[in-house]
Amino acid sequence: MNWFKKGLIAALVLLGLASVPVVGSALPGEISYSSGATVFTRYTGLETFNGSTYTPHSPSRYTSNEVRFKMHFDKYRYKIRSSGSTTFNFAIARITPDFPNGISMYEQTLNPYNAYSNYLDGDYYLYMYDFSGSTANLNLSQMEITAVTPGEVRLNSPSSFNYTTGYEAGSGSSFLLKGNTYTIDAYVEGAPTSVVASVTTSSGTTTLGTMAYSGALGRYTLDYTFHQHYDARSAQKPTLKITATYPNDIRGSSVVVNSRPIYVTEMDATYYQRNDSTWYYNSPTDNSFAGGATSGFTCYHFVADIYDPLYAGSPQQGNDTDIINFMKKQGAHASRPGTSYATASMTPIPFPDAIYYTKYHFAKVTSWDASGNPTAIISKWGGLELVKSSSADPFGSSIATYGTPHIYFKR
Repeated sequence: MNWFKKGLIAALVLLGLASVPVVGSALPGEISYSSGATVFTRYTGLETFNGSTYTPHSPSRYTSNEVRFKMHFDKYRYKIRSSGSTTFNFAIARITPDFPNGISMYEQTLNPYNAYSNYLDGDYYLYMYDFSGSTANLNLSQMEITAVTPGEVRLNSPSSFNYTTGYEAGSGSSFLLKGNTYTIDAYVEGAPTSVVASVTTSSGTTTLGTMAYSGALGRYTLDYTFHQHYDARSAQKPTLKITATYPNDIRGSSVVVNSRPIYVTEMDATYYQRNDSTWYYNSPTDNSFAGGATSGFTCYHFVADIYDPLYAGSPQQGNDTDIINFMKKQGAHASRPGTSYATASMTPIPFPDAIYYTKYHFAKVTSWDASGNPTAIISKWGGLELVKSSSADPFGSSIATYGTPHIYFKR
């Protein structure tokens, strides 16, 4: 029975009805092509083909001077580009039982500076046609085909955190709230044996869990509750990684990884709500947070625009005179770096730029009403996050950490 099967397949190959000599024997990443009645199989995963014989076809699909090659690809993401200096038009069509002449997938101009990339599995027609109306200078050897990876991995959510060297996070940053549950969502091509989510920091890698196939094409998910704040103070920022492992291919066992920086808050919702009556969290990108936790910078660094984490000339808690000297850069603080404030007042003044609170806290004012009364602030909560507040007096609760407005400053 085995010899009959092989003989039948060989006959189909010669008739042009099959493109792989032994069906099922190919490993992912292999490339086969038909040159006339002969089928060639390549195993390296990176090929500039030498065949120049193409099978005539009719009718033409794109132009009268096109040439068509029949190719077989196995379960891989491939890249196709011009192998030399030639520029030509390229198109690809997938062959199916219902569409033996191929279903058009994509068309573009190929040159040494661009490429076509896609996950391919099965039989395809590749078309080449140039600008001059001649096929004399077109052959398969001008096309380089590379087996790139066993599949593509795309991380859909959660979105990334944009770390900066300043106090505020980059635009669109996603703050994951400690204690909350989020769906980690990824798209994975091909047929991986496992898809695993993990977080890597300077201390190592923590596995979050194995992601489950959701039933949607290529979609894998994992619901995970972030109980841990990952240290973001070192050069290795917390990075969420999706690792897809594939069966053996032309290169052996393969993995494809996609990753993005993430940020998990240092405290949970209860802590922030207790300390700020205006604090809110609707989603990772719609909340009161403005920047991540940093141990080197505190509220007095932020209000004075000090960017040296080693600067330790802090104002004295409970000493109003020293607080004022610090803000006005005078007395013992005359040489401190950063912004200087010109006016200090123990009573409210119109349009203040900064406020000092009774329990040793500083904030910048970000908005005022028409009369100059402050209506919103932003402040660094010690070594915790940079937080926006929609009131100038959000810390008045008896259990809050920072107290009520005490001294007002103006630049």
